[in-house]
Amino acid sequence: MHLKSNYPISSLTTLQIGGPAKKFVVIKTEDELIEAIQYAEGDNLDFLIIGGGSNLLVSDQGVDKLIIKNGITGISTSKVGFDSFEVKVKSGTLLQDLVNYAIQYGLSGLQKMTGIPGTVGGAVYGNAGAYGQTISDHLVEVTVLNSSAVIPANAGIQLKNLLKEDCGFAYRDSGFKRNHSTIIEVAFQLENGDPKTLQQQADEVLKKRLIKYPKGIKCPGSFFKNIVAETLSKDILDKIPPENIVYDKLPAGKLLEEVGAKGDSLDGIEIASYHANLFVNKGEGSAQAFYDLAKKYTQKVYEKFGITLEPEVQLINLPQL
Repeated sequence: MHLKSNYPISSLTTLQIGGPAKKFVVIKTEDELIEAIQYAEGDNLDFLIIGGGSNLLVSDQGVDKLIIKNGITGISTSKVGFDSFEVKVKSGTLLQDLVNYAIQYGLSGLQKMTGIPGTVGGAVYGNAGAYGQTISDHLVEVTVLNSSAVIPANAGIQLKNLLKEDCGFAYRDSGFKRNHSTIIEVAFQLENGDPKTLQQQADEVLKKRLIKYPKGIKCPGSFFKNIVAETLSKDILDKIPPENIVYDKLPAGKLLEEVGAKGDSLDGIEIASYHANLFVNKGEGSAQAFYDLAKKYTQKVYEKFGITLEPEVQLINLPQL
């Protein structure tokens, strides 16, 4: 295990923002993960496991923790029915690698996830999705580290399997956000599909994504969650044109646009002129500026619509909006 001290978190995140981590390590195996957790426990140090760093806003002060970067990768497939297959994926595998794999082998159900950055573990943690398709749609089981059992030295690897219904999935949410279980492996059941058709669907989605998220953009994706329409009161829904409801969701970007967010900026952080829910680091922006700009528009949306926007991005060592 190669620990590093005072490691710049900005080098680990899509936003390229974040102060130093007290300790940092990259792990490639379950054994290395156990060793890292045992080290943190032995040193009375909190730890945080990250994937691709694509959905994190970390404070400028950094974190007094051990940051563990998950590099446990691998994909395997077995047939479970006449035209269905179980695909098992290690949590540190890039989501794009899984999407490409599924398309190559003619396995349908993940193709619209193309272009979403980060790892499979991170995608499951946040129940990521796009264009009506969600990572949990075809998920059947998640293997997690039973950390309470493995912390004692020499305890060995002890894993626990959770069925989909035990994972607490909801729109851009999962029980992992609250129980902080460490995701090790994810199993999906996928049906046969035509590789050419799946690739065409993926290409159409990617074309749309690249308009919204050009290559190299320092952006964590949509900052705020869209709002599930059925959770809104009739009084609020009456204020919203029906055409603004997409896939049974009210896009946060529509609300932000209504309160003037497009094109606003603060100290190097800018809201895209073409989409009000994209907050971009234009160069040397800080976490504080990012947070302050988001807070400003959280308040404006609440004042106008009575809706409290929730961040889709994880705020690390920052107060809740």
